[in-house]
This record gives sequence, structure tokens and C-alpha cells, in this order.
Amino acid sequence: MDLNIGIQLIKYLLILFRCLGFFILTPVFGRREFLAQGKLGLAALVSFIVYPLIPDANVYSNLWIIAIEVLKEFTVGISMGYAVFLVFSSLYLAGGIIDLEMGFGIVNVMDPQSNTQVPIMGNFYYILTILLFLTIDGHHMLISTIIKSYDLLPLGEIVFRADILYGIITSFKHMFILGVKVAIPIVSIIFLTDIALGIIARTVPQMNVFMVGLPMKIAVGMIGMIVAFPMYLVILNEIYNGAYENILIILNGMWLRP
Repeated sequence: MDLNIGIQLIKYLLILFRCLGFFILTPVFGRREFLAQGKLGLAALVSFIVYPLIPDANVYSNLWIIAIEVLKEFTVGISMGYAVFLVFSSLYLAGGIIDLEMGFGIVNVMDPQSNTQVPIMGNFYYILTILLFLTIDGHHMLISTIIKSYDLLPLGEIVFRADILYGIITSFKHMFILGVKVAIPIVSIIFLTDIALGIIARTVPQMNVFMVGLPMKIAVGMIGMIVAFPMYLVILNEIYNGAYENILIILNGMWLRP
């Protein structure tokens, strides 16, 4: 009886550490405003819910082997959360490009999650995306993702292969592509404004283009963001889908195919 309780406890710990690693880095649950007790409690609750649905894993009596399995599960959760974090970080990349063109390149705000300075427009896009993500119950989909990960990558069957490196590189590629897609409409409008200012500077040399150009580029950039907002809603779908695609790629890199 005691042996059976020990086996079930080890199974629960394996599930708990994968969920905990996922909630530590996921953009919605991983923020500093979400207390550590809340992350641990949520991970424990999700683990308790999915515990009966997951088949028993191969449990070893050696303490070191159990510790390695726990570390593997935690690494899986961290990797999944990091894959989602990379997709949402593309908004900071887009904001940095937009700020550089608008003249906000040296103006940053403090991000309490990473304790670093982030671009103003990047922070705006990030907060807007998180709010829309919560509106469509995206946090529920994240929880369902960690639950469904046990179907693709069962307990005790984790194998770190070279494909996981490919998955991480692919996630970085998606981050840069999404960042450029978000920034292209605004940057294009500001680029046309720069061309217009250059023509004015050549035709009216008496005008101080540098004094007029900076506030004009800021105003044009703001108007361009409003005009391009419907296009951003289309990109949001790619951002959300890209997060789940990155998770699938990461999990495939840890799955030993028969």
C-alpha cells in the first residue's frame, strides 16, 4: 500500500513540475504581478485535475533517476512557456522598429516582468495583445495546451534530441517575422513622410525641416497606427496560432518516435 502511494505521489510531482515550468514563463501567468503562490497554486490545481486522465509512468526506485525525470518535466514546461513568450516578444521587436522611425528611439518604459526597459509602442502593442488574448479566453487555451501536451509527450518518455534545437531556432525565426509584419505598415507610412519632407527640404530650403519633421512623424505614426489597426487584428490571429505552433515544434523535438 505504501509503495502504491509513493508511485502515485511521484506521478503527481512529475505532472506538477511540468505545469509549474509552463506557468513560470507564459506571458499571461508568468508576469510578476501574478504572485508566485498563485502560480504554484494554479499548477497544483491543474495537476490535480489532469492526474486521473494521465496513465501511470515508469517509476524508478532510485532517487537520482526520479530527480532527473522531475528535471526533464520541468524543462518541458519551461520550453513550452518560452515558446509562447517568444511569440509575444515579437511585439517588443515591432515596437522598437516603430519607435526608431517615429523618433521615440531613446524613450523607453520599465517592464516589471523582465525588469528592463522596453519600447513605448512595443509596450502598447503587448498590453493590447494581452487584453485581446484574455478577451477571447486565450488563457483557457493555454491551460488546455499544457493538458494536451501529455497526449503528445507522455510522462517518462522525454528524449532530448537535436530537433529541439531546430524548434528553438524556428521559434526565433517566427518572432522576427511577426515583429516585422506588425511594424511594416507604420514604418511604410513614416518612410513616405520622410520622402515628402526630403522633397520639401529641397524645394523650400528656408524651412527648418528638422523642427517640423519630428512632430509630424509622431503625428503621422499615431494616425497610421489607427488606420492600420484592422490589419493588426488580422496579424493577431497569426500571433496566437504561432504560439501553439511553436509549442508543437518544441514537443516534437522531445518525442522519440517509434
